[in-house]
Amino acid sequence: MKTIMYLHVGAEMYGSDKVLLQLVTGLNKNEFKPIVVLPEHGPLEQALLLNHIQTEVVSYPVLRREYFNPKGILNYVGGYLKSEKKLTILAKKYQVDLIHVNTLAVLEGITLKKHIKKPLIWHVHEILLSPKFMWKLTAYLSAKYADKIVVVSNATGSHLKKAGYAKKNQIVTIYNGIKLPSQSNHSDFRRDYGIPNDAFVFGHVGRINAWKGQEDFLKVSLELMSLYPKLHILFSGDAYKGEKWREEKLKNEISESGFRDRIHYLGFQKDINKVYRTMDVLVSTSNGRETFSLVVAEAMSWSKPVIAYDVAGPSELIEDNKTGYLVQANNFGELASKMKIFLNVNSIKDKFGHRAYKRVGKYFNQKQFLQNFTKEYNSL
Repeated sequence: MKTIMYLHVGAEMYGSDKVLLQLVTGLNKNEFKPIVVLPEHGPLEQALLLNHIQTEVVSYPVLRREYFNPKGILNYVGGYLKSEKKLTILAKKYQVDLIHVNTLAVLEGITLKKHIKKPLIWHVHEILLSPKFMWKLTAYLSAKYADKIVVVSNATGSHLKKAGYAKKNQIVTIYNGIKLPSQSNHSDFRRDYGIPNDAFVFGHVGRINAWKGQEDFLKVSLELMSLYPKLHILFSGDAYKGEKWREEKLKNEISESGFRDRIHYLGFQKDINKVYRTMDVLVSTSNGRETFSLVVAEAMSWSKPVIAYDVAGPSELIEDNKTGYLVQANNFGELASKMKIFLNVNSIKDKFGHRAYKRVGKYFNQKQFLQNFTKEYNSL
C-alpha cells in the first residue's frame, strides 16, 4: 500500500477543494492511504473527516498577493521555515511514499521532497497570467522539482509549457471527473427565493473575484430583463477572505438595478446541486484564467446547457452549438444574442441539455479521473 501526503491550498468547498475530496475518497483503499494536510480549518476538513480520511492542519503559508512586498516576503519565509519542520515530522510519522501538491500556490512540497526523498506530483489547477514573474517562478519550480506535473486541461499545460522549463513528457492532462448525479431529486430554490415556476433562470456560480465575470453577466442580463418579463437570474458564491467588498459591491448593484425582485443572490451554497436544479442555463463569464471550470461540468451533469466565454477550460468542455454556446470574451452583444436564443426557443434547452449530460458521462467522468491518477501514482 502506498501512503500519499496531499498538500492543499485551503479548507473551503470550491473547485480544487471538491476535486481533492473526490480523489482521496475515490481511490482504492487497498492500494492507497491518503494523508491530507491543510493550512487552515474549514468545511473541507470536516468533509474529509466524515469520510474517514486522515487529516492534519499545519499553518503553512500559501502564495498570495499579500506576500508580494518586502514585509510579506519576510513573513512568507518565516512561515515556510516553521511549517517545513512540522511537515517533515508528519511525513516521517506516516511513512509517506509519495507527495501530491494540489496547487501551484503551495511550495512546501519542494523542501518536503528533499527531506524525505520521495517522488512529487504537482497537480496544477490554475493559469497564472499576472504578475508575470510569479508565472515564470512557479513554472520553473514545478518543472525542476516535480516528477510529474498533472494539469486539469490542455490549456493549462500549454500555458506552463510556454515558460520553457518543462521536460519532455513531464506534463500530463487529467481532466477533473464528475460523478453523474441521481436525476430523481427535483428540489430547488425557486420557492425559497420567490422565483415563479414558469420563470426562465440563467445562473452564475463561482467565487466573486476579478476574473469570474459576475459583472459581465449582470450587465447583459439587465439589458434583457426589460424585454423578457419572465427572465430571472441568480448568483451563487461568495468572495475570498479580505475581499468581502466585492460581494457588497455586487449586492449594491443588484439592489440599485431596478430588477432586484428578479435577481437572486444565494451566496455560498453547500448543496450546489440544488442551485443547478434551480436554473435553466448556466452562464460562465470567466476570463482566460479558467483552467477547467468544475461548475460548467457540474451544470452539464444536471443536463443544463452552458453559455461560456471561449477560453481555456470551458472551450474543452463545451461543444459549441451542441451542448451550449462559446462566445468571445467580453463580447456583450454576442453573449446577449446567445441568451436570447434560449429565451425565444425553449426546445433548444432540453436538446442541448441532453447532449451536455452525455458528453460529461463520456469524457469527464469520475471513473476515468480515478483510473488516470492511479496510473500516475503507480508509475512513480
